[in-house]
Amino acid sequence: MSNSNLLANVIKRFFISVFFAAVLTSHYSFAEPTQRPFSSTIKEIQINVENSSVRDNIAGFLAQYQGKTPNKLVMKELKARTDKALQALGYYQYDLVFAMNNGVLTLSVALKEPVIWREIDIRLVGEGQQDSVLKELSAQLPIKQGIQVNHADYEQTKALFESELLERGYFTFRWLETKLEVHRKKGYGIARLHLDTGPRFVFGNIVIGGDTRASEYITNQVTFEPGQPFLANTLSEFNQILNKMPYFSSVRVYPLLKERVNKHVPIGIHVEDKPSNSFEIGGGYGDDVGAKARFKWVKPWVTSAGHTFESNLRLSQKQQDITASYTIPVDDPNDDVWRVLAGYQLQDDVTDGVDSKIWNIQLQRQWLTSDHWVRTAFIKREHESTEQQGDIQRTEMLIPGISYLKKQAKGGALPFWGNERLISIEFAADDLLSSVDMLKLRWNNQWLRNSGDKHLYIARLDLGAIVTENIELLPFNHRFLAGGDQSVRGFAYESIGPKDDEGKVLGGKYLATASLEYNYQFHPKWRLALFSDAGTATNDFSEQVEVGAGFGFRYLTPVGPIRLDHAWGLTKDSKSTRLSIVIGPEI
Repeated sequence: MSNSNLLANVIKRFFISVFFAAVLTSHYSFAEPTQRPFSSTIKEIQINVENSSVRDNIAGFLAQYQGKTPNKLVMKELKARTDKALQALGYYQYDLVFAMNNGVLTLSVALKEPVIWREIDIRLVGEGQQDSVLKELSAQLPIKQGIQVNHADYEQTKALFESELLERGYFTFRWLETKLEVHRKKGYGIARLHLDTGPRFVFGNIVIGGDTRASEYITNQVTFEPGQPFLANTLSEFNQILNKMPYFSSVRVYPLLKERVNKHVPIGIHVEDKPSNSFEIGGGYGDDVGAKARFKWVKPWVTSAGHTFESNLRLSQKQQDITASYTIPVDDPNDDVWRVLAGYQLQDDVTDGVDSKIWNIQLQRQWLTSDHWVRTAFIKREHESTEQQGDIQRTEMLIPGISYLKKQAKGGALPFWGNERLISIEFAADDLLSSVDMLKLRWNNQWLRNSGDKHLYIARLDLGAIVTENIELLPFNHRFLAGGDQSVRGFAYESIGPKDDEGKVLGGKYLATASLEYNYQFHPKWRLALFSDAGTATNDFSEQVEVGAGFGFRYLTPVGPIRLDHAWGLTKDSKSTRLSIVIGPEI
């Protein structure tokens, strides 16, 4: 080969090498810093890109590099992690420019067309191939043909299948193929998810662990049969039923997967009985009754048949009462019981100008209806002595009645969704050991809803009506009055209602109150509350509707929120405010 040909080949190879180097680095460049290279650390990372989702994702990938020196190795890592951040959102074609100036690393991103899903190849084999729930899931996945590729959606799709398979008892499932193919130049992606569901397991026999006296009640309340297809939600519901029972301090229900035989999975139930006697102490403060304390004593096992005893003593500056109940389970210790209750109460000016003494004894029969209402039929004997401005009224009543209660809530002690409905009817006749004829109707409804993680909405409606010849002959505790932290906030307890010419509170035949409340969670343990209440107790609706409003704070605890409210009575003459503290869930 001549010298001229040799020189030509060398020059040709040099230009080819330069061309390919330029092509390979065309989407990434690093502008030289204005200061001496690598002389300072990265104090701040600025990302210039039009798409905010892309900017946030890159920022998350690069945050760990603040404080590092931008040497060649670090810059290589920055480039690699930026690639991952972009490709995770479906961007495989883009131009990047890095620049370093006075400790600020600037990344400029010019996005090109994203990759689109062209094919979603999902195949199921095994028993789950005919499962209608898995078929429905396959049609509602986050990855769909024609939309932009997103790696998080792809991973979520796999997680959804795995979660649903375990929920429905496909414990031996296995992936045959999981593949995400990306064709960068052609701009499309293909998801291949091939799955062998294996067999669907069924419930086996229950195995009760722990030393418990309630084995019979546990067995009677089992919500599934051996041979029934496994469903994790069924176990969760059964766990809740056992937790509601008065006998256990802890409950755990779980599948014994290692002991499965011929597709049958035994169900382990481990419970720990409550101590023979347990005690609780609580307290609080309210403008209505002042400082208050509560003492509770529970004896979960009075007899081997599961009879329980409970007593409560409540003490405050203006009110003292003691109650006791004895419960006899029939089949279900939660919702199918006989109960005997007795109580004695003293009130000293809780309702302005009224002192009262009340004792009662009551027999209840409680059971669950087919549509899950708690139905309670009762008959109670009640004696009351009330003194008001020197006038003393003594009454006695024999009151049969029935109530229907339905509570639905999600979220445990800190519910984020709920409904509570109570309907009650009480009756008394002066011919049947009562001082006066009475028919009393009551309807209470509460709603709780959420919007996202931070917004909570609570609404309440309380209606009542009494049919009687003379409201002033009715025992004072049966008349309708409004006001207080569970009624119209900003007004004193039971201060809203008909009064005589001397200002003596009479109470009314009708009750109508409503409440709206908004909670905003500004901290994992705190919510801000804004509320408005309105209502009246009346005989003919001639009185004005009283309105209260205010704000409060909710401190979230494992046993429910501690609710601190500060309220104004907007329609009352006095501009004084009222403070209340309540502990426990809204529903």
